[in-house]
Amino acid sequence: MAMFELLLRLARSSGEKQRLTSLARELTVTTGGITRLVDRAENLGLVRREPCPDDARGSFAVLTEEGKRRLRDALPDHLLEIDSLWMSQLADERDVVLGKLRRVRDNARRWPNGRPGLGPITPDRI
Repeated sequence: MAMFELLLRLARSSGEKQRLTSLARELTVTTGGITRLVDRAENLGLVRREPCPDDARGSFAVLTEEGKRRLRDALPDHLLEIDSLWMSQLADERDVVLGKLRRVRDNARRWPNGRPGLGPITPDRI
């Protein structure tokens, strides 16, 4: 599931790339955890690393064509699984639940680096 989430987040990112530190924050893993995940993805040819021009210590994970293909192939099964685990159980309430989930998502997007006044959300603060 972590690999799928990594590929999905990269696919949704501008330029299909994202800083490793940002990915760690979004996936709520440590910097060591994201390094290991990106290492595995890179070994499978799903992503490649690109140096960060603003920070010599930082790097980007960039989605490769193979990563896009694998994500495209996995997405239908992933959506079916979500439907069978969640949506089929909520038949009558589906629209209400989806509406509330969208509100939560939209609210979370307003604060990409954490909550105002509380600093960034990091794995050790969850």
